[in-house]
Parts: sequence; structure tokens; C-alpha cells
Amino acid sequence: MKNPKKDVLVVGFAMFAIFFGSGNLIFPPQIGLLSGEELFPAIIGLALSGILFPMLAVAAVSNVGYGLQDMMKHVTPWFHYVFMALGLLAVIFGTIPRCGGVAFESGVQGIFGELPNYVRIIFLVLFFAISYYFAMNQSKVIDKIGEYLTPILLITLAIIIIIAIVNPFDSIGQGTITSGGESFVNAFLTGYNTGDVGTGIICAGIFIAAFKEKGYTEKGESRKMMFGIIVVGFVLLLFVYAGLAYMGAQGTGHYEPDVDTTFLLTDLVRRVSGNAGTIILSLAVIFACLTTAIGMIATTGGWVNEWSKGKISYKLAALIITVAIFLVSSLGVSNVLLISGPVFTLLFPNAVVFTILGIFKKFVPNDGAWKGAIFMSLIMAVFDALNAAASSGLISADLTAMNNFLSYIPLASQGFAWLVPSIVGFIVGAVIYKVTGKESVPYPF
Repeated sequence: MKNPKKDVLVVGFAMFAIFFGSGNLIFPPQIGLLSGEELFPAIIGLALSGILFPMLAVAAVSNVGYGLQDMMKHVTPWFHYVFMALGLLAVIFGTIPRCGGVAFESGVQGIFGELPNYVRIIFLVLFFAISYYFAMNQSKVIDKIGEYLTPILLITLAIIIIIAIVNPFDSIGQGTITSGGESFVNAFLTGYNTGDVGTGIICAGIFIAAFKEKGYTEKGESRKMMFGIIVVGFVLLLFVYAGLAYMGAQGTGHYEPDVDTTFLLTDLVRRVSGNAGTIILSLAVIFACLTTAIGMIATTGGWVNEWSKGKISYKLAALIITVAIFLVSSLGVSNVLLISGPVFTLLFPNAVVFTILGIFKKFVPNDGAWKGAIFMSLIMAVFDALNAAASSGLISADLTAMNNFLSYIPLASQGFAWLVPSIVGFIVGAVIYKVTGKESVPYPF
């Protein structure tokens, strides 16, 4: 039986938890530290790029259809397979192994101190076994995260933030950023560079599937539910991010601007709430990592099931992915983990462009605009991925000529080399389709 209010809360809680990975604990305090008295503009910038944009990515997929295939077929019928394959690589060789590692190093060792390696292996077995348990029933993943895990995560975070608000260890001082405009831009770019828009595109399908499973099959109903969960997720993330940033702003007189971000977070929590707060933070880290791992395993398990046309069951696919992630995480294959950075760099500009096109689909004249914008963003993403691979040591190549070329592209130095080429591609592709009279793939509604 439908229960819209409860369903919006449960799915909204799950959206918050899946987006709020362990890395999302670290950057808000740093933003607060740098912004100091200019904290409010920073919170606005972070709310836009770090919260609203990723959630709009989910809405973009829902606005265009029922999953990645419906969105990406406007580029080419096979493009979603490429996107999924890259996403699967990033999940197995980067995102989720790091979740397991962070959960142990910052979570368990945050409570018990240094532990021998065999304890790490035992913890990872338990961590990924629990992840698989929550992910193994595809239709219940969102409910399990929203009803059971998110409340624990929220309670731990709320305790820390409320203590920081009612019992601050110092007043807010002047940060290294002294104007509201600079504070906004810094926070905006920091939120943008987390890459959570890519998470929104990747995980959109499990939220849309959750609506359908609960009986919200009419598009009007689905849109209302989507709006509801975005409001819930946005409010929760804003509370947490703003609270952590406020705590960071209290440290302007105590920390250097280039302080290690993980140390900054743990030391701030220790200052405002003592050793008990450190334990609570460690629990928050573990649950933040766990919910992200569950969401990603569920998403990629569904992809493998789809690729095999049902020959590989969802449960088996999720199990295979979980075992692969465990092996990568426990063996510590450092060279393999270097793959994730360039892969994310390759995916992210595409995810942003897809989000913009999906949200504003009424203003996209034809599929030529989709093709032009996406292919240009992909070309620029390849350049950025090569730079990321060279910086990490994954490849050895002289990229001076390429970077000299990129320096002529507007906004390239700010990390937006894809923006102007994508706009040009959008216009040129739309004109070509219009002139040649090519037909576009119709939207399903």
C-alpha cells in the first residue's frame, strides 16, 4: 500500500546516506576554516554544487526516462554501456575499496588505535559481508538503507554538530579568504570537484526503481516523489555540511590553512566533544562508508544483470562485485587503484552535461544537440583524464603540447575546459540535425 509521506522520508533518507560518503565529512570543515567570517556565502556555494547539483542529476535521469539507457540513447544506442563500464571500473578499483579502507583506518582505528593487518582483513570481510547482505535484495535496498542505517548515521552526525553549535570551542575568526565572493567560489568549486554529480547519474536508477516498486508508476506521481526526496535529502545534507563548516570556522586561530583535512576533522571533534566525540565520529565514518558501498554494489549489480539480459542474476552479480571489491581492498593493489582517478575524470564532465541536458530537455531541440554536447565534453574529458593519469604515475608521457593547447580554451584553468566546447557542440550538433532533417529518438513521455 502506498504511503507517500513515509515513502518520501525513507527514500530521501537513503538518498542522503548514499550521497554522504566518508569524503563528504572532510571537506566542509576545511571550507569553514578557510572562509572564517565569510562562512555564509561559502555554505551557499557548497549547497549549490555539493548538494543541489548532484540531486538534480537524479532528477535529470527521471525527467528523461526510467534509467541511463533512456537518457543516453539520445547520444547513441550503446553509449550507456560505455558509461556503465567506466562506472563499474571506478567502483571496483576505487570508490568502494577506499570505503572499506577508510572505514577501518578512520573508523575502527579511530576508536582502538593501530591494529595488526589480520584485524583489518577480518573487518573487511565483515564490512563487505554486511554490504552484500543489505544489497542482495534489489527491491529492498533503499528501504533497508533509509529505515535502518541512515538514522544511525544521522544521529552520530547530529550529536557532533549540535555540540559544536551549543558549545563552540572558540569564536569564528577571519579566515584566509576575506571576501564573500571568493568564499562562495572556493566552496562552489570544492563541492563541484567532489564529483557527486557522477554519483547522482550512476545511482539514479535505484531511486527510480524504488518508486516503481512502491507503486508510483504514473509519471506525475513519480515526479512528486522525486521532488519530495530531493527536498528531504537536501535539507539533511545542508544541515550536516553547514554544521561541519561552522565547526571548521571555529578553528581559524588554531590551524594553518594547509592543515591535513582528515586531521582537521578529527582534531575539531576532539576539541568540541572530547574522546567520546572521537568515538562517535568513528562510528559516523563507518556508517557513511557502509551506506555508500551498499548503494554502489546495488547499482552495479543491476547493471551486470542488465548486460547479461538476466543470465547472471542480480544476487550473483552483486556477490561477484562484492568479492572483487573485497579482494582489491584487502590486497591493497595500489597500482590498480590509480585507475579510479582518471576514470572519474573521464566520467565527470559527461555526467554534468547529461544532468544539464536532462533537466532542461524541453529546450534541447533535437538529438544532434545531445550528441554534439556529449561528444565534445568526452573529448575534453579524455584530455583531463590523461593529465590525471600522468599526475598519478599511471602513465609516463610528455603532455606539454596538449596542455598548451588547453590553455587557450576559456575556463580551462578553473577546471571547466569542457564547458565552452560542449556549448559549441550543442549548437553545431543541433544545426546539423536540423539542416539534414534527421529524426530524434522520442522521449518515453
